[in-house]
Amino acid sequence: MFLDTANISEIKEISALGFFKGVTTNPTLLLKEKKNREVIINEIFEAYSKMLFVQAVGETHDEIYNDCKRILQIDSTRIVLKIPATVEGMKVITSIKRENRYTPILATAVCSVEQGIISVLAGCDYIAPYVNRMESNNINPYEVINKIRKYIDENKVDTKIVAASFKNPNQVNDAIFSGAHTVTIPYDILNQMLNKQLVVASVDKFNKDGYELEELGR
Repeated sequence: MFLDTANISEIKEISALGFFKGVTTNPTLLLKEKKNREVIINEIFEAYSKMLFVQAVGETHDEIYNDCKRILQIDSTRIVLKIPATVEGMKVITSIKRENRYTPILATAVCSVEQGIISVLAGCDYIAPYVNRMESNNINPYEVINKIRKYIDENKVDTKIVAASFKNPNQVNDAIFSGAHTVTIPYDILNQMLNKQLVVASVDKFNKDGYELEELGR
């Protein structure tokens, strides 16, 4: 599981949770922090040294490719490149994998089965299907995830599905049970998953009773 944020406070909060494997970002999340991209990336690594996904920006092959190179200059060992699953994006993925097939890449903004399959064929290490984006456009994201996972399993490839774009915990559950290897979730969704009112009410009652129990022993 990954946290989808560029906010240092949120990243520090989850650093004690052992089940998070890293952080995913995109240009929109980075812009919210009102700092230079390289500065934010270095701050994230200071707060949390695990895997970090950073998206390359550009419209043409050369623009995206050159931005990938700039990103890797910041840290080539812990950064996973995020490249859009478009025609130009696939050209860049091919170029980078030809140079070094071990450079980790995630194909982002996947909204169809065919995008997922092409991303696998291009050698992507990760694929990010956009769950809520698909639902909002009358596409069944869980069917898309299930078919991509079936293709991955049948062809025995190592590509992992990292489902993204969530608005509620139910979407996260459905994505996982549809075949996503893992998910990346925003901080507010994490809180919704762990701090459900039923749970909070039960814990509050247990704590209240526990404090009263301690008083009896004094």
